[in-house]
Amino acid sequence: MRFFFYGTLLPGSCNAVAAAVHRKLTRGIPAFARGHLHAVPDPAGWYPAFRADPAGEQVRGMLCTALPDFTPADLAALDFYENFRPDDHPGSEYLRREITVSTGEGRQLACAYLYRDTLPEGSLPVPGGDFRAFLAQTGLPEYRGCE
Repeated sequence: MRFFFYGTLLPGSCNAVAAAVHRKLTRGIPAFARGHLHAVPDPAGWYPAFRADPAGEQVRGMLCTALPDFTPADLAALDFYENFRPDDHPGSEYLRREITVSTGEGRQLACAYLYRDTLPEGSLPVPGGDFRAFLAQTGLPEYRGCE
Protein backbone atom coordinates (compact mmCIF):
# COMPACT_ATOMS: atom_id res chain seq x y z
CA MET A 1 0.00 0.00 0.00
CA ARG A 2 1.33 3.43 -0.97
CA PHE A 3 0.44 6.83 0.49
CA PHE A 4 0.85 10.36 -0.80
CA PHE A 5 1.32 12.73 2.15
CA TYR A 6 1.25 16.48 1.54
CA GLY A 7 0.79 18.11 4.94
CA THR A 8 0.65 17.21 8.61
CA LEU A 9 1.37 13.52 7.91
CA LEU A 10 4.64 14.21 6.09
CA PRO A 11 7.70 12.54 7.60
CA GLY A 12 9.01 14.69 10.45
CA SER A 13 5.66 16.32 11.22
CA CYS A 14 5.04 17.48 14.77
CA ASN A 15 2.23 15.11 15.75
CA ALA A 16 2.14 11.71 17.40
CA VAL A 17 0.14 10.02 14.62
CA ALA A 18 2.70 10.92 11.95
CA ALA A 19 5.56 9.80 14.19
CA ALA A 20 3.92 6.44 14.92
CA VAL A 21 2.86 5.59 11.38
CA HIS A 22 6.18 6.54 9.78
CA ARG A 23 7.89 3.80 11.78
CA LYS A 24 5.99 1.38 9.52
CA LEU A 25 6.51 3.17 6.19
CA THR A 26 9.45 3.70 3.88
CA ARG A 27 11.24 7.06 4.19
CA GLY A 28 9.43 8.17 1.09
CA ILE A 29 10.42 9.92 -2.09
CA PRO A 30 9.46 13.39 -3.29
CA ALA A 31 6.29 13.34 -5.35
CA PHE A 32 3.55 15.59 -6.59
CA ALA A 33 -0.08 15.27 -7.52
CA ARG A 34 -2.27 17.68 -9.43
CA GLY A 35 -4.97 19.59 -7.64
CA HIS A 36 -5.77 22.49 -5.35
CA LEU A 37 -4.30 22.96 -1.88
CA HIS A 38 -5.65 25.22 0.85
CA ALA A 39 -4.64 25.83 4.46
CA VAL A 40 -7.49 25.47 6.93
CA PRO A 41 -7.46 27.30 10.28
CA ASP A 42 -8.10 25.39 13.49
CA PRO A 43 -7.51 26.30 17.16
CA ALA A 44 -4.84 23.54 17.19
CA GLY A 45 -3.02 25.02 14.15
CA TRP A 46 -3.34 25.01 10.36
CA TYR A 47 -3.89 21.87 8.31
CA PRO A 48 -4.07 21.28 4.55
CA ALA A 49 -7.10 20.56 2.41
CA PHE A 50 -6.22 18.92 -0.91
CA ARG A 51 -8.63 18.37 -3.76
CA ALA A 52 -7.31 16.32 -6.67
CA ASP A 53 -7.78 17.83 -10.13
CA PRO A 54 -5.79 16.74 -13.21
CA ALA A 55 -5.94 20.35 -14.45
CA GLY A 56 -4.75 21.77 -11.10
CA GLU A 57 -1.31 22.88 -10.01
CA GLN A 58 1.42 20.66 -8.59
CA VAL A 59 0.84 19.78 -4.96
CA ARG A 60 4.11 18.66 -3.41
CA GLY A 61 4.43 15.80 -0.98
CA MET A 62 6.07 12.45 -0.32
CA LEU A 63 5.24 9.00 -1.61
CA CYS A 64 5.63 6.43 1.20
CA THR A 65 5.12 2.68 0.99
CA ALA A 66 3.85 0.47 3.80
CA LEU A 67 6.39 -1.91 5.27
CA PRO A 68 5.42 -5.53 6.08
CA ASP A 69 4.56 -4.66 9.70
CA PHE A 70 2.00 -1.99 8.68
CA THR A 71 -1.34 -3.29 9.99
CA PRO A 72 -5.05 -2.56 9.60
CA ALA A 73 -4.80 -0.81 12.98
CA ASP A 74 -2.21 1.58 11.50
CA LEU A 75 -4.54 2.33 8.61
CA ALA A 76 -7.39 2.89 11.07
CA ALA A 77 -5.19 5.37 12.99
CA LEU A 78 -4.57 7.33 9.78
CA ASP A 79 -8.27 7.25 8.93
CA PHE A 80 -9.17 8.51 12.40
CA TYR A 81 -6.61 11.32 12.24
CA GLU A 82 -7.99 12.42 8.87
CA ASN A 83 -11.60 12.11 10.07
CA PHE A 84 -12.29 9.53 7.38
CA ARG A 85 -15.07 7.10 8.23
CA PRO A 86 -14.97 4.20 5.76
CA ASP A 87 -18.61 3.34 6.53
CA ASP A 88 -19.88 6.94 6.59
CA HIS A 89 -18.51 8.98 3.70
CA PRO A 90 -21.03 11.85 4.19
CA GLY A 91 -19.83 12.13 7.80
CA SER A 92 -16.16 12.26 6.80
CA GLU A 93 -14.07 15.40 6.49
CA TYR A 94 -11.63 13.60 4.17
CA LEU A 95 -11.96 10.63 1.84
CA ARG A 96 -9.15 8.12 1.28
CA ARG A 97 -8.84 7.71 -2.46
CA GLU A 98 -6.32 6.28 -4.89
CA ILE A 99 -4.81 9.01 -7.07
CA THR A 100 -1.98 9.28 -9.58
CA VAL A 101 1.21 10.84 -8.27
CA SER A 102 4.39 11.66 -10.16
CA THR A 103 7.94 11.00 -8.96
CA GLY A 104 11.35 11.03 -10.59
CA GLU A 105 10.63 7.38 -11.42
CA GLY A 106 7.36 8.09 -13.24
CA ARG A 107 3.69 7.93 -12.31
CA GLN A 108 2.32 5.69 -9.59
CA LEU A 109 -0.96 5.12 -7.81
CA ALA A 110 -1.14 5.98 -4.12
CA CYS A 111 -3.76 6.56 -1.46
CA ALA A 112 -4.31 10.18 -0.49
CA TYR A 113 -6.70 11.84 1.90
CA LEU A 114 -8.81 14.26 -0.16
CA TYR A 115 -10.82 17.04 1.44
CA ARG A 116 -14.55 16.60 0.85
CA ASP A 117 -16.11 19.42 2.90
CA THR A 118 -16.75 23.03 1.96
CA LEU A 119 -13.67 25.05 2.86
CA PRO A 120 -14.26 26.90 6.13
CA GLU A 121 -14.12 30.67 6.38
CA GLY A 122 -10.55 31.88 6.77
CA SER A 123 -9.04 29.11 4.63
CA LEU A 124 -6.16 30.29 2.46
CA PRO A 125 -4.89 29.03 -0.91
CA VAL A 126 -1.38 27.56 -0.75
CA PRO A 127 0.55 29.08 -3.67
CA GLY A 128 3.01 26.64 -5.19
CA GLY A 129 1.30 23.63 -3.59
CA ASP A 130 3.87 23.17 -0.79
CA PHE A 131 2.18 23.19 2.63
CA ARG A 132 5.38 23.21 4.71
CA ALA A 133 6.89 26.04 2.67
CA PHE A 134 3.63 27.97 3.06
CA LEU A 135 3.73 27.61 6.85
CA ALA A 136 7.39 28.66 6.93
CA GLN A 137 6.71 31.73 4.77
CA THR A 138 3.62 32.84 6.68
CA GLY A 139 4.72 31.87 10.20
CA LEU A 140 1.41 30.07 10.74
CA PRO A 141 1.56 27.12 13.19
CA GLU A 142 1.14 23.54 11.97
CA TYR A 143 -1.84 21.56 13.28
CA ARG A 144 -0.95 19.58 16.41
CA GLY A 145 -4.28 17.91 17.16
CA CYS A 146 -4.96 14.26 18.02
CA GLU A 147 -1.98 14.01 20.36
